Amino acid sequence: MDLLGAQRIGITLSDEFQLVPEQSTSALVCHHPAAKYFSI
Repeated sequence: MDLLGAQRIGITLSDEFQLVPEQSTSALVCHHPAAKYFSI
């Protein structure tokens, strides 16, 4: 949560490690140079 900076936009973790507010989503996205984007 510190890495994402969630506190500055009002997102916290509950005692069960769930995001509050519950409609929140978090992700760490890493780019790989060999990755390709395509649609199926």
